[in-house]
Amino acid sequence: MGTELTDALLELLAHEADGFDSNRFARDLAAHSVVLAPARDAGVLLRFPGDRPETVAGTGNGPALVRFQLEHGDGPAAECLHSGSPGSGPWPRFSAACAEAGYSSVHTVPIAVGGDLFGALCLFDPGGDAGRAARPLARAAALRLIQQRDLQQLRTALDSRIVIEQAKGMLAERYKIGVHTAFEGLRRYARDHNQRVADLARAIVDGGDPVRFPRN
Repeated sequence: MGTELTDALLELLAHEADGFDSNRFARDLAAHSVVLAPARDAGVLLRFPGDRPETVAGTGNGPALVRFQLEHGDGPAAECLHSGSPGSGPWPRFSAACAEAGYSSVHTVPIAVGGDLFGALCLFDPGGDAGRAARPLARAAALRLIQQRDLQQLRTALDSRIVIEQAKGMLAERYKIGVHTAFEGLRRYARDHNQRVADLARAIVDGGDPVRFPRN
């Protein structure tokens, strides 16, 4: 199983950055977990920045039981989102729902690394030492999600900087002022009107002109 686990970890870490699909990522994590844990079924809960509501995926009745936990606030996955740990219960409603779906046990690990928590991986009717494969899979998933989050934040910062530079240039040209003066006016207007500079800059680039300077 060592080679299979290594291959699964590498596949999770190599998920494409452009057009990253959290649903597909969650499905792949669940599929690998069922084979490698092993388990009868798996349910994955992801709370990734920008994705609302949470991403839920898995096999069999796994996704339905993850959604049940979210709706009722009862179960190890819901506890993971609340405290960062699956805890030990009891979860009477969740336990009853598992029994009704035909499962006798569940093993849950947080999808987390360090202080970054992204959700939970639930294994239903796991065999043997489920944590031996589940923990590294969940950790690899968290590492990949950290990379994607940081990449998105970097792209957002770069996009904001580009838009701000465009707005500064437009204001400087329109009012025949220096770009530094244009930026100071932009920043002052944003502060006075409780706006983000990047949002105000976008409005200017898109054709609005709320920031006024005396024409020379």
